[in-house]
Amino acid sequence: MSTTSSSQQMSARMKFFFSRIFPLIFVAVGASVAFFGIRGLVRAKASVEWPAAQGRIARSVVERHYSSSNGRSSTTYHAAILYEFSVHGATFNGTRVAYGDYGSSDPSHAREIVNRYPEGKAVTVHYMPGNPEECVLEPGLKAQSWFMPAFGLIFFAAGILMAIYIPKAMAKQQNAEPDSQGDAAKRTS
Repeated sequence: MSTTSSSQQMSARMKFFFSRIFPLIFVAVGASVAFFGIRGLVRAKASVEWPAAQGRIARSVVERHYSSSNGRSSTTYHAAILYEFSVHGATFNGTRVAYGDYGSSDPSHAREIVNRYPEGKAVTVHYMPGNPEECVLEPGLKAQSWFMPAFGLIFFAAGILMAIYIPKAMAKQQNAEPDSQGDAAKRTS
């Protein structure tokens, strides 16, 4: 008898996890990613109006990042650009080329950025008024700027839909189970 109640209790825990916690994880992750993505969009749009300063590329290389999971490995290539610039006599460093910068398994994108910004090149740096650490070489919205907010909103919406439909599906299945057990009992008698 304790085995039955233990398995029923485990089943109730699993139902709670899949109907409430699992969707909540999607909602939380989606909301966080969407928040930072939308903040990036707002800054990207505003960056075209930011003041500019002259700077110089201090470092420009393609970096490789290796990762492995489940016996499979992958390589991602990023353009690692470091630039220096001065605002009111204070020197600042920046690494952002454009909002929405991304790495890829194809090194050609990273190489193209590194070729565009070779070490020693003079550049125009756009910086946020009052916060020069927030800076960018290519101001404005780019196609890749939309990836993070879109990804976050999709995750958020998936979590909301799961929170609505998983409990309904579980309730429907639970209501169907007593009927199927009753039908089985009728067949055995």
